[in-house]
Amino acid sequence: MTARDVSAQELIAELELHLDRGAGALAFDADGTLWSGDVGEDVFRFAVGHGRLREAARAELDRQATTRGFETYADVNTTAMSLFDAYLANRYPEREMCELMTWCYAGHTLAEMRELSREALLATHHASRLHEELRSVLEVSRSRGVRSVVISASPRATVELAAAAWGFEVADIAASTPRVSESVICAEMADEVPYGMAKCRAGRRLLGDARWVASFGDNVFDLEMMREAEIAVAVRPKPALTARLGEVPGVLLLSPQSSRYS
Repeated sequence: MTARDVSAQELIAELELHLDRGAGALAFDADGTLWSGDVGEDVFRFAVGHGRLREAARAELDRQATTRGFETYADVNTTAMSLFDAYLANRYPEREMCELMTWCYAGHTLAEMRELSREALLATHHASRLHEELRSVLEVSRSRGVRSVVISASPRATVELAAAAWGFEVADIAASTPRVSESVICAEMADEVPYGMAKCRAGRRLLGDARWVASFGDNVFDLEMMREAEIAVAVRPKPALTARLGEVPGVLLLSPQSSRYS
């Protein structure tokens, strides 16, 4: 089974057919789906490049390195970057890297983390990287009172700021979340990272018993979330997802057209 190409206008018509049957909700992956690039990586690279990681992250960063046979360094930022380089070389697992890019800000207050994210997103021109083919889809769904949520493996503070560019509220976001003690980030996770099947669990916590009308994703770890919905929509899919789209019945491939009316 192959994906069917649709324009934004055709997708809206498909969504409206399903929404006419009763209330429901839409779920969006964030990185690569709502915008190009990965905001978790953007903030991580910015932080490490500017020496912003702190000593509070050292013990866990060193443990992550030594248990895998990697070198540690006097500068925690260098150790963190070496682990990221190992991930890029397929020598450090992706799910664990999503976690590392969440808790590595240990020692920062939540307010400091938000400011760091703001600086990084400005430096990487996040606002210019939104996937405009989704604008009319979001506008029409919101005009009908349809709830839209974001489910992302990137850090919560970063996703909240990045998704605000699309008008998403904090209550409509599930993301990778560190444990926080007295408003200070700790070097451990508060919950499982929304990745693979965990995206479905995170989505259900947000949506409750609401109909999951559509899921939008770009990567292979969005597959489970896409299967969970009545309509699966691939947005600028990466090769790993493209290779497996045949596993998703009726999947739609949204054309990357910039016009809000296309």
